[in-house]
Amino acid sequence: MPEHENEHHSLPASEQARDLRDWIAQEVDRQLTLAWQKLVTPHAHAMPEENVREVIKEVTVEVVRPDPLRAALTPLLSAVATLRDDRPLQEAWLRGPLSDDEAEQIQQVLAIASHWDRIERLWDVLAVRAREDSLTPDVFALLTFAISLHNRLWVDRFALLENVEAGCAYNFEMHNGTGTGERIARQLLPGLINNAGKRCRKPLVLLQP
Repeated sequence: MPEHENEHHSLPASEQARDLRDWIAQEVDRQLTLAWQKLVTPHAHAMPEENVREVIKEVTVEVVRPDPLRAALTPLLSAVATLRDDRPLQEAWLRGPLSDDEAEQIQQVLAIASHWDRIERLWDVLAVRAREDSLTPDVFALLTFAISLHNRLWVDRFALLENVEAGCAYNFEMHNGTGTGERIARQLLPGLINNAGKRCRKPLVLLQP
């Protein structure tokens, strides 16, 4: 029997087990290194082992945590973004361009959107687009945002949008109709009811015979 085999068999069982564990650990490490090399260099020669170990050390998972304040300001920031991208709406509703500074843009929108007369003005601007079938959901969202902002000025009396269902009979006292007919084909824009319960703008509707 070879001499090295005699030496191996002469080792205590505990040392033999330790040697086996070390060999298994080395083999696992080697296999992981080879697998990583295939992932990071699929079409190139394998990295040197020391380089692979450095790459493994540098790989981290970055957890992006949402900013709760930014999330709460999402409706306001969306309104600002919509206005920023719509120069005609700036001129028609704000009576002037937005500032180039984001903080000042936010202040402009907050100062204007909560006033009821400006909400009525916004409705008038949106009604023109609704008649032209060019009113987008993002621009309409400005109206709902402005009303929600306005309602924060009150405790128990709230302004709201007045909707009407398609198929209803047209009533000129309650509806603002476009087209001809006696029935409502569809609503183009909800009406406005102020915090005192007064209908300030009737729902804009498209009529059908």
